[in-house]
Order: sequence, then structure tokens, then C-alpha cells
Amino acid sequence: MTNFRHLLFYDGNCGLCDYAVQIVLKADKKKQFVFAPLAGETASRYLKKLPPEIRYSDSLVLIQNYESATPKIYLFAKGAFRIAWLLGWPWILIGWLSFLPGFLFDWAYHLVARYRHRFFPADRCTLPTQKQKSRFLP
Repeated sequence: MTNFRHLLFYDGNCGLCDYAVQIVLKADKKKQFVFAPLAGETASRYLKKLPPEIRYSDSLVLIQNYESATPKIYLFAKGAFRIAWLLGWPWILIGWLSFLPGFLFDWAYHLVARYRHRFFPADRCTLPTQKQKSRFLP
């Protein structure tokens, strides 16, 4: 296990994003992931150095090994698959797709993203429990 933690930015006003964060929280037995909303202070600090297409994307942004000298950034479907890869077994079965080119799956990611607010309203977002709060950055 690496000493580095992975930072996952998500849309804090999206029910689907909240649902995905809850899945990662439950599956992340090694507690490798920390989370921050795209509209928060942490996102402002980390994303301001990145190209505009990343900085202003309304998408999940995964920064793998974000505390290291060589962090890696993943977006869209590639980011979702990379999260699965990092979670390990049994998620790794889906995660191997992160090694394929993102354009193969990004169209599906964008399609779901376009309609996510319709099927997963923000008012269904789950607040982190007291135990989970330490894994959320402002």
C-alpha cells in the first residue's frame, strides 16, 4: 500500500456524485481516498494550476497521489475506472478499463452527466457521518 492518498473532487450539488462518493467510502477499506467538493477551498487551491478544461469541468477529478511530487490527474470515465482500480478487489475487474483510452468511454460518461440532475436530485445528498468527516476536505 502506498503512503499517498488520492483526492477525489466531486460536484457537491449532485445526487449521483454523492451516491458515487458513498460507494467509494464503503469500498475504500484502506482509506486511501479523501474527498472535496469542486466548489470548495481545496478545489480552488489544487485545480487553479491546471488547464481550464480541467479546472472548470463539471466532472469528477481524481488526483492520484495528490501529496506526492508526481501526482496524476484523471477525468471523466478514465477517472471513474481509475478509482475502481485503486480500490482493489473486486473493483479492479472494472478498473482495468482505466488503461484503455478515455475516448472509448467518455461519450457514455458525458451522456450520464448530462441527465444526472434529473434522476439524482441534489436534495437526496447524504451528509457524511461523524466518522467520515475526517475524509472530507473543505
